[in-house]
Amino acid sequence: MKADFVLRGAGRLVTCAPGLGEGVLGVIENGALAASEGFVRWVGPESDLEGLDVADAVIEVDAGGRAVMPGLVDCHTHLVFAGDRSKEFAARLAGRPYEAGGVRTTVEATRAASDDELARLAADRLKRFLSFGVTTIEAKSGYGLTPEHERRLLEIAARAAAPVEVVRTFMGAHVLPPEYADDPDGYVDLVCKGMIPSLGNLAEFADVWCDVGAFTVEQCRKILRAARAEGLSLKVHAEQLSHSGGAAVAAEFGAISADHLEHATEDDADALARSKTIGVLLPGASMMTGSRFAPARMLIDRGVRVALSTDFNPGTSYTENLILMLALACTELDMTAEEAILAVTRHAATAIARGGKIGSLEPGASCDLLVLSGDSELDLVYHYGVAPMSRVVKRGTVVL
Repeated sequence: MKADFVLRGAGRLVTCAPGLGEGVLGVIENGALAASEGFVRWVGPESDLEGLDVADAVIEVDAGGRAVMPGLVDCHTHLVFAGDRSKEFAARLAGRPYEAGGVRTTVEATRAASDDELARLAADRLKRFLSFGVTTIEAKSGYGLTPEHERRLLEIAARAAAPVEVVRTFMGAHVLPPEYADDPDGYVDLVCKGMIPSLGNLAEFADVWCDVGAFTVEQCRKILRAARAEGLSLKVHAEQLSHSGGAAVAAEFGAISADHLEHATEDDADALARSKTIGVLLPGASMMTGSRFAPARMLIDRGVRVALSTDFNPGTSYTENLILMLALACTELDMTAEEAILAVTRHAATAIARGGKIGSLEPGASCDLLVLSGDSELDLVYHYGVAPMSRVVKRGTVVL
């Protein structure tokens, strides 16, 4: 193997690939890594690096004894939108509960915005994600709610020009648009027949919101069947505002993820564990709406693999700071630091069908990594809310 990227001097190389090193995080003490053409080819103790052909590597990074880990993966965001919902936030602080219908405020502003404005806003947000060590995000549509506007949002996400990789999800089934307020079944038909078949390669996943004020279990089943028939992988916003039956639907359809799960039960957890559906938990949304946090400990103890995400959106979690979610997970969701780190790396990658390809440092994975500022991965939780890294690498190139 001839490497074009070499990393040396990792006091702790946190691979997030159990079996490559010690513990659940696969830690290699005094580790090194070699990559070529943007992909990891070798990881191991630095003492073994000399046997590899790395003499002419184009890029060499010396971690200087710091901890090194995979680039972070934010597996649930609503990237492309316009407008502001700060007044809605202030109203919640004054005692008004969060309701799904607030999405329509963003729909109105997003429809009115130009393509250039939406692209600029998305690019600025991606820069902030990158500043917090995020090298891959999932981005949902859902603020257009017409065939042309939903396609437009996905097209803008597809053109996003930043080092951060953007994985696209169609979410026409976010809420009912105002023009279909009295005809929910008509809108479901539009999603199934007028939106999903026209997507082409614009989206990899389809998501539905199963909840009070959004879509019923039967409506979600109809949409998920239509999406599956077009070859889309499935996701479900489930059990956020109430116990709606969304987690059971996600398990029934073998969805790749069930997201939110604040009101999930033990039966839901058992069903998700059997279907191998990832539970994506969004503690920022709980914090900012003053609602209950997802029962992470129960889900994990019953066999559900758990990921964490910002739920970046203008209504309930307006932040690109994925690192803050780790601290919330440990203090409010009763997760261990190791569980939280896996939740924004390996498990988050699995929630977007990229397990083993991103979110870990193992042969064959993308060379996406963070050189932290300190000597321990625990700084991601302990030094909370900041960006404790000195360097970010995406596909073998230093991007920050």
